[in-house]
Amino acid sequence: MTRRRRRVVLVHYTAPSILGGVEQVMGAHATALLEAGADVTIVAGRGRAPRGVRMTRIGEVDSRNKRVLRDFRSLAQGERTKAHDALVERLVRKLRPIVAKADRVVVHNVLTMHKDLALTEALVRLARDRPGVVIAWTHDLAWSDPQYANERHPGDPWGLIARAHPGIRYVAVSDERADQLAALAGLRREGVAVVPNGVDIAAALGLSSAGARIAERLDLYRADPLLVLPARLTRRKRIEAAIAATAALRGRGHAAMLVVTGPPGPHNPANAGYLAELSALAKQVEGVHLFHELGLRAPYRVIADMYALADALVLPSQSEGFGIPLLEAALHRLPIVCSDLATLRALAGDAATYVPPDASGEVIADAIERSLGEPGPRFRARVRAMAWSRVLKERVVPLVLEGTA
Repeated sequence: MTRRRRRVVLVHYTAPSILGGVEQVMGAHATALLEAGADVTIVAGRGRAPRGVRMTRIGEVDSRNKRVLRDFRSLAQGERTKAHDALVERLVRKLRPIVAKADRVVVHNVLTMHKDLALTEALVRLARDRPGVVIAWTHDLAWSDPQYANERHPGDPWGLIARAHPGIRYVAVSDERADQLAALAGLRREGVAVVPNGVDIAAALGLSSAGARIAERLDLYRADPLLVLPARLTRRKRIEAAIAATAALRGRGHAAMLVVTGPPGPHNPANAGYLAELSALAKQVEGVHLFHELGLRAPYRVIADMYALADALVLPSQSEGFGIPLLEAALHRLPIVCSDLATLRALAGDAATYVPPDASGEVIADAIERSLGEPGPRFRARVRAMAWSRVLKERVVPLVLEGTA
């Protein structure tokens, strides 16, 4: 028997085609839930849904709808009018059949913001009929924001966004928001799930489609740190030392990964034996990826992608005629850990961290830790862990579809 697709409804004032942070987050959620097999509908007053996602437009859901704006002005002055009550009833009628068919209704910001309090009131009423179905996804809190102080008044509907409602699960996008929400709404702090927003790393870094696929396939976004060694597999490059350094870092508790982008050197028959040695070493150290061994092509565009993703260049060569990777790494603002060779010092000067040309993996690992000791590189690794692909798969989809995260 075929399992019925879960019906998920996402609600916000406007849809993802409208430029805004909440809209973009909702769009990412919608696409991920669709790809996870859910039947996804966005309910909003304006805008378009992502490809494959249903769209239901209800004018009075839009915070800039004429009726909503009139109601907002009255409420801002502390006046609840008959027009407000009529607007609530209108929204309840329009939303009830949608909510009734849904397995989950994820409401972005509406239950903690005052931009359309008739919509807030309607959703609170409908949530009472479907306990456990509605999730309040909290990006912002009007009641905690000083700029809205003159628009807040005692009683309802203003108070609806200042307290928790039975049958509604609360989620916040950061620990700070979760703390504020729990304190404001009288919730236990542990009862507010924290699911951060993500970042489209491939788009932010301008990765090629091939580079983005490799990053996903090898799970490079989990690396901390991610080391790049863009060199051919020849013995003088001492790639085994970089592998040993990766092993040392992992032994110290780091989730280090190493990508070696080059194939064997084409001119020395002995390189086949060196490749076999490296392959055996790589199999012993989690997180070491020899592109050639994995059947991955690395044209220069993909190498540039690896530079863009990486935390540091590691070049433990025994000898170098010039050292182009240092120039490329510098353009990508990467820390450089390399052998103390005259050719490399002539290029990098004091901009690199040097190790002896015969340095052990432990010595190279020490140098890597020193080069990454500043806050910037450490933050970069944390940002990589917030890739949308990870946040959506590991946090958003389980919470919305299964109630876990």
